Amino acid sequence: MPPVRPDLAGVVAQTRAGEVEGLISEGVTAFKGIPYAAPPFGSNRFRPPQPTKSWIGVRPAHEYGVVPPQSPYPEPFRHMLGDAGTAGEDCLNLNVWTPDPGAHGLPVVVWIHGGAFLRGSGAIPVYDGSRFARDGVVCVTINYRLGAEGFLWLDDRISNLGL
Repeated sequence: MPPVRPDLAGVVAQTRAGEVEGLISEGVTAFKGIPYAAPPFGSNRFRPPQPTKSWIGVRPAHEYGVVPPQSPYPEPFRHMLGDAGTAGEDCLNLNVWTPDPGAHGLPVVVWIHGGAFLRGSGAIPVYDGSRFARDGVVCVTINYRLGAEGFLWLDDRISNLGL
């Protein structure tokens, strides 16, 4: 993600689409809710993910982004995993935890949540990547389209739009 510059409210990093501001807590910098693709609705509904549009200025990356529409986890899973977050179609976003946003060569773990392609998100509390970052590993979690929006088979079209 470099280049990075410290800012009053946290750390600002440059992405291909624009600058994002993460927050530092207990030696870990977290960037949450960063869009990695254009919203998957309208003409993009049953197309592979399209590039996200660039933005001007610094985009706060302090909160988890919207998660894919889904039915809630049944008990006892809901109690164990926690809340998946606010659901909506503009869900193609990711979260990054890093011990040092300016470092190069750190190991990276990309966590793609489970849930039978019907439930889940990268924002479930149990998937918080802070522990990895405290051990010197960059952790990335993603949201992807679930259910029919991500995996509906449409004749000769690509049917794995979720991932």
